[in-house]
Amino acid sequence: MRTALIGGASKGLGLGCCKALAIAGHRIVMCSRNSHDLEAAAREVRTLGKGEVIVHACDLSKETDLRSLGEWLTRDGITIDILVNNVGGPPPKTVTQLTESEWEEGLDLLFRSTLRLYALVLPNMRQQKWGRIINILSTTVVEPSPALAVSSVLRAALASYAKLTAGEISRDGVTVNSVMPSGFLTARTEELMADTAKRENKSIAEVRTHIESTLPLGRFMDPIELGNFVAYLASEDASGITGTNIPVDGGSKKSV
Repeated sequence: MRTALIGGASKGLGLGCCKALAIAGHRIVMCSRNSHDLEAAAREVRTLGKGEVIVHACDLSKETDLRSLGEWLTRDGITIDILVNNVGGPPPKTVTQLTESEWEEGLDLLFRSTLRLYALVLPNMRQQKWGRIINILSTTVVEPSPALAVSSVLRAALASYAKLTAGEISRDGVTVNSVMPSGFLTARTEELMADTAKRENKSIAEVRTHIESTLPLGRFMDPIELGNFVAYLASEDASGITGTNIPVDGGSKKSV
């Protein structure tokens, strides 16, 4: 049994990853900002697996919270074998709408949090000659979205950072991969649909129907479908896969 640390674990893609990893038999450490939502999600995850499910409320965009997370893990003797690097998305805005302070907030949320999480888990992974890091990014890495400027720019940077890291540590038995989801029904998706509905003076139902009509599968996917693939990347069977950016998007990505 391995121990997996999952960010943004109280809902959406993070919760889907928690469920799949619990079913695979791992001990789960769930992190999210809202302790109430986190506890509710943990109760759900505990029904699925036999391993322990631990919760720790923290804001991964804050250096002080990440420092406290590291101290808590050390104090409780918890070492992380699997990191699912996942956080929520920045508010939807175009490049020309963004202020410098909003770019800074995005850097804290997406990029600096990743640097600190890697620094937290990599020493032990390299020492024990085994580890898995899976970044939850987005297809905006390869197909930037004008309305999601911060996410598009910074997740692309994260993909490069992960690729370089993978090359440096591959001989230590640690793999680093990034998945690029799209077409999942999450709270984030609902937020973006609401934003689109407001801008286009439509109902949310109309926006959803239109989006689903454009998806190759004809439907939104459930977060557990991403979680199942993440569980595979975290397994022994995926030991030869590292440094990749893998779309899990129901075929919606248009580029080759």
